[in-house]
Amino acid sequence: MRLLESALYLFAEKGYEGTSIREIIERAGVTRPVLYYYFHNKEDVFRRLVEPLFKELIKAFGEIPRHFAETVGRLKAVMRVAFAAAERNPLTVRLILQMYFSPPQGGPEFDKDEFRRVRFLTVEKILQEGLDRAELAGGDARSLTLVFIGVMDAHVMAKSQMPGIHLTPELAEGLVDLLFYGTCYKENPETALVSPFNYI
Repeated sequence: MRLLESALYLFAEKGYEGTSIREIIERAGVTRPVLYYYFHNKEDVFRRLVEPLFKELIKAFGEIPRHFAETVGRLKAVMRVAFAAAERNPLTVRLILQMYFSPPQGGPEFDKDEFRRVRFLTVEKILQEGLDRAELAGGDARSLTLVFIGVMDAHVMAKSQMPGIHLTPELAEGLVDLLFYGTCYKENPETALVSPFNYI
C-alpha cells in the first residue's frame, strides 16, 4: 500500500514526531480522507508498520527451542532470525530503534515491552538450560543474556544506519562462536568470522 510505503520512508528519515499526516499523504499521492479510511491516525499508521515484524519475530523466537537441542545451535538460530529480519526490513528496524530510544514523552503510544520481554526471556532460558546442562561454565544466565543481546543489537543498529553492512547467517554464526568459545577458539578458516565493517 502506497500510504504505508510513504509513512515508512518518512518515519525512517524524519522520525515519528518529525513526520506529519500531510507529508505522508502528499508523498503517497492520495487525499486525507483516503488515509482516514484505512487508519485512525498517525499512531495507527506507525503501529501497522511495526506490529507485523514484532509478531513475526516473537513467533520465530518461540519456535527455536523445538528445532535445536544444543545451546549453541539455539543461540545461532536467534541471531540468524534477528539478522534476517534486519536485512529484509531495514527501515522498519530503524523505526523500532527510534521507538526504543526516543524520550518517554515522544513517539507513539505503543506497547514495546512485550517484544523486549519475550526476546530477553527466550535467550535467558536458552542460556540457563545451557548452564544447567554444563554446556556453559561461568556467569549467570541474565548477565550472559545481556552480553548476547548487546552484541546482536549493536550489529542491527549499525545495519539500520549503514545499509551497506550485510548481516549474513555466517556472520551470526561466527559471532555466536566467538561468544560461546572465546577468542582462542580455532575454527575452519573458510568459516571464520568476517567483520561486516571492513568496507569502512
